[in-house]
Amino acid sequence: MSIFDDVTPGEEAETVDTAYKLIKERKLETAALLILRAAGLFAPLAGAMGRFFLGPVTPFMGHREEKWIWTLEKTENVNKLIAMLEADEEKEAEPCLETTPPAS
Repeated sequence: MSIFDDVTPGEEAETVDTAYKLIKERKLETAALLILRAAGLFAPLAGAMGRFFLGPVTPFMGHREEKWIWTLEKTENVNKLIAMLEADEEKEAEPCLETTPPAS
């Protein structure tokens, strides 16, 4: 028996969307991409460490924090978040690529 609750695929998707919204609201896209790309490979290790250190207090803090650990320790969820941020970055960069002809 585990002290950790399982997270459903729906909860995972909701958590990834919430993380995306938090990053966008605070305008931290570049920093988030840098951190996610650099540390994304270590996500499973970070999740295991989070469970180890939060294990004793998990029954007292509820399911909310556990859901974040469970979701973001999966590489596919980290990659999905990176893809969402990159897609937005490409949309915002498109108008900047257009050049206007010099005024005559």
